[in-house]
Amino acid sequence: MKTRNFINLILLLLLASCDGCKKDDPKPLTELEKLPPPTQEGKNTFGCLVNGKAFVPATSIDAGAVYQLGFLNIYGARFKPFQTLSLNIYEGNNGTVSLSKYDLNKFPDSYAKASFQIDELSSCQYEPQNCISGTITLTKIDRIKYIVSGTFDFTTLSKGCDTLKITNGRFDIRYIP
Repeated sequence: MKTRNFINLILLLLLASCDGCKKDDPKPLTELEKLPPPTQEGKNTFGCLVNGKAFVPATSIDAGAVYQLGFLNIYGARFKPFQTLSLNIYEGNNGTVSLSKYDLNKFPDSYAKASFQIDELSSCQYEPQNCISGTITLTKIDRIKYIVSGTFDFTTLSKGCDTLKITNGRFDIRYIP
C-alpha cells in the first residue's frame, strides 16, 4: 500500500511539474502586424489593408516597380486568391517624380492613380477613375540604387460591388529604370 501511495505521489508531482513547463501559445498577429515593416532599403516589400484584411504578396518577386520617362508604376500581386494592386504616378511637367504626396485622380499635367483587381473572372474591377479619394506619398527615391519607397491609401468602388478601403499601404521596392 505504501508503494502504491509513493507511486501516486511521484505521478502527482510529475504532473504538477509538467504543468509549469507548458509554453503559452503565441498570440495571433493582427492584420496590421501581418504587413511588412515600413522600410527604405529596397527590400522588395509591398502590403496594405484591404477593408481591414492584410494584402501582402507571397514572395518578393510578386511586387515590383518600373520608373521610365516620368511614369512610375508600383504593383503587388498574390495568387491564392488572385489579386493585384497597382499604383501609378505620371509627372508630365518635367518628367521627374519627386518626394511628394500625390493626390489620386488629379489630372492637370501630372496625375496619380490606383487600381485593384480581385480576379480575372470577377465583375468587380476597381479601375483608377473609380477612386473616390486617396494619396500616394513617396518617401524615398534613390536614382543610383533604383529604390522607391512610400505609403498609400485610397477608397474605391465598382458598380454592384463593395466599396474598398485601402489603408496602411507601404512599399519599399527596387525599381526597373
